[in-house]
Amino acid sequence: MNETKWRSFIIEHYRRFFQVFFFTLATYSWVRLYLFVKHFDAGWPYVSRPVSIEAFLPIGALVSLKNLIVNHYIDPIHPAALVIFLSIILSAVLLKRGFCGWVCPVGFLSEMVSLAGKKISGKNLRGFSYARIIKYLLLLFFLYLILPMRPEELTAFIFSPYWAIADVKLLDFWLKPGTLTIAVTALIIILTLFVRNFWCRFLCPYGALLSILSYLSPARIEKTDCTYCRRCDEVCPSFIEISERESVNGPECIMCLECVKTCPHDYLSLKVAGKSMSRFIYPLTIVAMLFGFFIIAKLSGHWDSILTYEDYKKLLALREFIGH
Repeated sequence: MNETKWRSFIIEHYRRFFQVFFFTLATYSWVRLYLFVKHFDAGWPYVSRPVSIEAFLPIGALVSLKNLIVNHYIDPIHPAALVIFLSIILSAVLLKRGFCGWVCPVGFLSEMVSLAGKKISGKNLRGFSYARIIKYLLLLFFLYLILPMRPEELTAFIFSPYWAIADVKLLDFWLKPGTLTIAVTALIIILTLFVRNFWCRFLCPYGALLSILSYLSPARIEKTDCTYCRRCDEVCPSFIEISERESVNGPECIMCLECVKTCPHDYLSLKVAGKSMSRFIYPLTIVAMLFGFFIIAKLSGHWDSILTYEDYKKLLALREFIGH
């Protein structure tokens, strides 16, 4: 591949590089967690627990955030969960839902399933737009459980055996799924094959939270003119009718910037606080924000758990008896 073709390839698949990188990182974390658990369960060689796995504990991180606000200390059991959660929240406030469009491994997996479905059936269905209320109702449900928690309840949760091994319990949940789990997961996959990004658009409570926070963001996609070729509408994973709008700043936009890339006349551009930002710089800014939080947390001692090898040895041996 010559230099020109290589550059064109990078430009065309720029977002996919980011998505594949973070999906690979997430997969690596799950594999390491599996090996970590197998050391205690079956005597396999010891592999240290991957701290980044705490990115998959957003509900517990929300409890940790309330604990920080109410009890004024950072959760020492899963501090990285809170750090990652805060970095994603800040990215939504400043740069809208770029995390969903460029980083989220579940979002990437959802897109791949939808692409497979399009190859099978020839198209993806839009779905019913009002079904988006489901993810907001799920978010409200979690907020209903967490917001009323008293200071002593927050402390009890953070120092509970369940929260200590919540990541391991989540791994067990997927390695040993029940009939209902298999049925619901299969249904979501089937629906995603035919309805584009079904999980992300209609069910994800994390995405609902970022959607609400994105209202505060100064970032938006602006349009200077339009030939109404509707190429932007066709590539939008959220089915936003971009050709009919002066600008795109609604909560369903995941800032994938596929519309900006696709516009043949460069009529679409990314603006942050009224200033143009390159679509190549935008994801790098989000990644810098995420890794910036990691560096600060690591240097300040708020990344690694206080749990020791002996703690995990005791807790994992009893995890079948540890529940919510």
